[in-house]
Amino acid sequence: MSSPPTRPAKPPRVWDDPRIVMPDEAAWERLSPSERDAAEEKILGALSEYREAMSEGVRHFRAKTGAAADLDGHFRRAGRDVFTACELGVLYPGEAAIVPDVLAVMDCDPDLEVDTWNVAVQKRGIDLVYEVRNQGKKHKDLVENVVDYARLRIPEYFSFDVRSKVLRGWHLPTPRSRVYQPILPQGGYLASGVLALELAVIDGRVRFFASGALVPTTGELIARLQEMVDRTQLAANESQQAAAAATDRAARLTASLATSILRVCERRGLSLDDRQRARVIAEDDGDRLAGWLDRALVAEASDDVFADA
Repeated sequence: MSSPPTRPAKPPRVWDDPRIVMPDEAAWERLSPSERDAAEEKILGALSEYREAMSEGVRHFRAKTGAAADLDGHFRRAGRDVFTACELGVLYPGEAAIVPDVLAVMDCDPDLEVDTWNVAVQKRGIDLVYEVRNQGKKHKDLVENVVDYARLRIPEYFSFDVRSKVLRGWHLPTPRSRVYQPILPQGGYLASGVLALELAVIDGRVRFFASGALVPTTGELIARLQEMVDRTQLAANESQQAAAAATDRAARLTASLATSILRVCERRGLSLDDRQRARVIAEDDGDRLAGWLDRALVAEASDDVFADA
């Protein structure tokens, strides 16, 4: 009898690879600067092998980068220093490196340029992780990460499934806790104490809210700005049109007054010479024309029309 086919061995987790384990604090302190650089490069090299083999998909990419951009833009507009990054290697002493889809570190230079977030160098851990699941296994995001991130004492962890459109969150009840508690939704929102924002799934994507107000995306801000520019331009055009119409009305009025003066003078037998007729036609001051018309009605001679009042 042939033996039954054997099941393939379960592939090891990425985080079980010893090549990506960060030296503990004591070992790190014993390393020279060049040895520390070499240790980081070794970890990054091993991580790159896994990244090259992973296919995330468009939905995963958009959900990840969209959330990071929304957070970065919000905190910059609010004038608060918050460092955000996508897929940055995070190195905790004595732990396997992690590469969150999105991470946030509060009260930290948002323009910090680093190749990794090395806790031994930065002297602090990260404050929040946001993971996006598309084609990966649920077990990693909903079980393994919940255990691993809590053990690292990352205060908050959120996971969004782009296929089912389900958002979940966990937090540490105290700074020294190493077991997460779920963040329970309130009115459809998950509150982030770290970010001081609320999260909710709107139209299939995760959106952030500040005191109930929707945090706008970059695209929405650009659309608002364009609308303001369009309104300003429309108002300017309308103002120009109104000014042109007023000028046209004034021109018609002066022309009408000039015609009236010439007719009154003609009917009253006041002979205007060519110079006087040209003066009437060229005048654009409505008040002066009105005064000439009043005098034309009673003048005894053409010169009296143009006499000072």
